[in-house]
Amino acid sequence: MLLTRKLRQTSADDGYISGYPQKVWDCGCRRHLKAGSEGALMAKVIYHLDAQHPEAHPTLEQVEELVGAEAYDEPS
Repeated sequence: MLLTRKLRQTSADDGYISGYPQKVWDCGCRRHLKAGSEGALMAKVIYHLDAQHPEAHPTLEQVEELVGAEAYDEPS
């Protein structure tokens, strides 16, 4: 018998496909952001920083470096 993961996309805004780990980033303000891909997580981080920490003014390159260094796969 062949077993496959359920590939149901749950939301267009975060790119999450059920059955696969999500990328997660924890902000210093205790906000826990997660998305289905690194690109989707970067978009959420940019929005969060702009809305909650406007003094940060990160560049796209800085957010890419931040997510690359600090994001992790959510444990199942």
